[in-house]
Amino acid sequence: MTLSKQEDFQNKGVLKLSNVIDVEMLADVQTHLWQEVHRKFDIHLDKPSTWFSNVNNPIGDARAKRLNGMGSIMRELKAAGKLDDIERAIQPVIDQIFVDHTWRPLDLWYSLLSFPGSESVWNVPHKSWHCDEPAVVDDAKPWSLFVFVFLDNVTADMGATTVISGSHRRAERLAKTLGTSNNEELINAFSSVNSGLYESPKDVTLLPMDQVLDPLIQEDPWFQKLIQEGSPDQRIQRFIEEGNSLHGIEQKVVTLTGTAGDIIVFDPRCLHTFSANVSNLPRQVLRLDFRRQI
Repeated sequence: MTLSKQEDFQNKGVLKLSNVIDVEMLADVQTHLWQEVHRKFDIHLDKPSTWFSNVNNPIGDARAKRLNGMGSIMRELKAAGKLDDIERAIQPVIDQIFVDHTWRPLDLWYSLLSFPGSESVWNVPHKSWHCDEPAVVDDAKPWSLFVFVFLDNVTADMGATTVISGSHRRAERLAKTLGTSNNEELINAFSSVNSGLYESPKDVTLLPMDQVLDPLIQEDPWFQKLIQEGSPDQRIQRFIEEGNSLHGIEQKVVTLTGTAGDIIVFDPRCLHTFSANVSNLPRQVLRLDFRRQI
């Protein structure tokens, strides 16, 4: 039986949708984005010699470098209406697939632009795995959807975000035994995406984001190996090609790659991290979040 896109997303927490946005529309956004990057940072896309001329920016580690200060550029592009057409292209696709709830975009866009680091060989990351939302008992849906928008072609070696498909379901399972109530402070910290969802936030049982990975490591040798260093060939085979299954939940490391015009929707409860950009190109990806409404 062929699963619907919504069912596939519920199982994996990751859904790739091709050719959602017109490439000419993206090219216009790309032009404005790089004009602002040039104005603010004196960086030219087609002049690699300018990428790292400022010792204070981009910042990051050996895996990849990001520009500190992109938030103001994204706010300016949003205020100027430069991102409106992209939002209008994405909204009906979200409506068509995620029919159980109404999802609406937040006003804030994120730049995931990243430049090459100093590593030379791509590998499955072994550190910085994290979730961006807690797992809530008896609430199978996330508070928000992360939508990655590809302004240009992105391959794994360009520092693609890596996600463990199915890990949101592992977090849900853990929450049933390890979750706690009286987490109003945490719930309120996410008021932009969860306001109105719960009549009594103090009675909501959930597993906080920073309490997901350690229990998985304790019960699952696959996760134990995930956080250890290893050769690229072995890690790619084990975590991307083979994956694993436990408690009836399949899990694999998925690289968020695509071509210009594609989008990827992923569940922020999934464990994810960034990988090394070992290419000679910046990764050009934007992120728009959609909140679940009552």
